Amino acid sequence: MGAMIKRGGDSLVNVATLSNEILSGIIDRIPNARAMHERIMNPQTQTPSQSNVSETSTVSISGNSGNGRTTTSIGTSNNPVSFDAIFDYIANSGQVDNDVLRRAIEAEIDLAATRHNLDPSLVRAVVRAESNYRHDVVSRAGAMGLMQLMPGTAEFLGVEDPFDIRQNIDGGTRYLRMLLDMFDNDLTLALAAYNAGQGNVRRHGGVPPFQETINYIPRVKQFMEEYMLLSYKTALEDSRF
Repeated sequence: MGAMIKRGGDSLVNVATLSNEILSGIIDRIPNARAMHERIMNPQTQTPSQSNVSETSTVSISGNSGNGRTTTSIGTSNNPVSFDAIFDYIANSGQVDNDVLRRAIEAEIDLAATRHNLDPSLVRAVVRAESNYRHDVVSRAGAMGLMQLMPGTAEFLGVEDPFDIRQNIDGGTRYLRMLLDMFDNDLTLALAAYNAGQGNVRRHGGVPPFQETINYIPRVKQFMEEYMLLSYKTALEDSRF
């Protein structure tokens, strides 16, 4: 039957029932809270497009891009976002602050890097060099999103919405993996191909003589080294007791 307590006069009520009533009352007072609560309690109700991308995602929310197109994860089993962040999202009517969005992007990078057997530091470096973590940016040449996918590349990779954070990161990471395999794991050539196109790399027999590409390669490598060092320091600190 469960624990019972008195509520008004001599009436008894089950503690669990009372807790549910209190929670329900709170949820009904906060915009979007009901839908968020259902997602938290019933993660299996995610849409096919969400569940197909990553089985470890726990909560999905709309990115704060203003176009209503972007969907991403704010938490994974390995990189959970605190309930404070979740309820902050609820209280702000579904808008995502920059800190929550950044943690969502970082979590998706880790997932995509693992999925495609890449060092996440490389993916972070490319994201930083390409868009500086701006998920809704478009270049003058028409490259889109975090990893600046060109329309043709996005179509080739099966990325339906380049402004969707998950799709963009997964597509860009998969493309990096393909280029590394294509050029025998030569990072310099893979980065050159990512920036200038694999056709130009083959045509010039190496890094094409484009100033942008010449500058791009050491920039990404420098960012990668910084992220690798940061990862090493974090692991070292976590190992201390």
